[in-house]
Amino acid sequence: MKLFRAERRGTPNFDRIPTAYQQYFRDASQMMTPLDGLKVAAVVACVGLRAGVFAQLPLKVYRDSPQGIAAPVSPTPDLFRAPSDAIVPSVWKSQMSISRDLFGFALGYITAFDAAMYPTKVEWLDPASVRHTLQGGRIEWRMGTEVLDPSMLVHVPSRWVLPGYPVGMSPLEHSGLVDLAKRAQEFGRDWFRNGGVPSAILYSDQEMTADQADAILSRIKARWTSRQPAVLGSGLRYEQNSVKAEESQFLETVRQAAADVAVSFNLPPEKIGAAISGQSITYSNRDQQQQQYLIDSINPDLVVVQESLDRFTPRGQYCKFTTAAFLRSDTKTRFETYELGIRAGVMTPNEARALEEWQPLPGGDSTPEPQA
Repeated sequence: MKLFRAERRGTPNFDRIPTAYQQYFRDASQMMTPLDGLKVAAVVACVGLRAGVFAQLPLKVYRDSPQGIAAPVSPTPDLFRAPSDAIVPSVWKSQMSISRDLFGFALGYITAFDAAMYPTKVEWLDPASVRHTLQGGRIEWRMGTEVLDPSMLVHVPSRWVLPGYPVGMSPLEHSGLVDLAKRAQEFGRDWFRNGGVPSAILYSDQEMTADQADAILSRIKARWTSRQPAVLGSGLRYEQNSVKAEESQFLETVRQAAADVAVSFNLPPEKIGAAISGQSITYSNRDQQQQQYLIDSINPDLVVVQESLDRFTPRGQYCKFTTAAFLRSDTKTRFETYELGIRAGVMTPNEARALEEWQPLPGGDSTPEPQA
């Protein structure tokens, strides 16, 4: 089976999509393709920002205990420690995030198993090279004409999953925002590329032929090229021509479309430099801002990814992203928190040192008596 080279996806197959959605999907598919999003700066910023978060979050595996206290599985299974032989784990997580954001799903092919037949290696497939249909409520995946074995696949949908359509979809898939933003960008580009408005105008009090006008223009351009002042004859007047930026580039349209793209990804527009005039969100400190960003924009996706990958862990085990790497406070705040925890008797000095990746101290494994 070809894993990385396959026939490109052509016209989507709508036969297996529930009838109520078919026209909706057809109209949207004619408006844009997932890869069109990469031509829009706001989409690139949002997708890149979210992929960066996934890249930096460690993915750990835990085991349930009778006491209800989660215990880390050591060593971490290969699927969560080194899931690919081709790329590093951070890129592997980024690929999954980008695929989900642009195409609505990430589809991986299992390339290795452990002795208990749990996956240890998964390579993400190019989402533009696979097609899918629904067969009795199940998804049938194809590459070209070949039907992929579902037992060899890892499917992680986006959090946008319609009832009766479990594949998942991108938040931009039916919004029209990519089409709007792309057209606005293209308009601004073509305005200057096509030279629709002259940069300057020469006026003459006298009638002149086209040859005379060209001769005057050539002499003036020659002066400018040699960085010498141009001398205009009697009856000639030079006027600089300019166009408002709002008219030439549709800046307001581009700005609003960028803000709407950010909102579609549950991102504050200011995260990608697209804050709308008169609208702003303030936070008391950086920690609160990061916490709000994690809760509103990232956590819902983390849950979907975790539950999708949990199916490939033994019973009683589950995976979880460690968000502490993303919410790391400044040094002063961290040390004040450690001091409060140690004084309250809920953590030991060595536990605090471990969080800073420092070596333990003798006698640092006991908690002092809580102070009144």
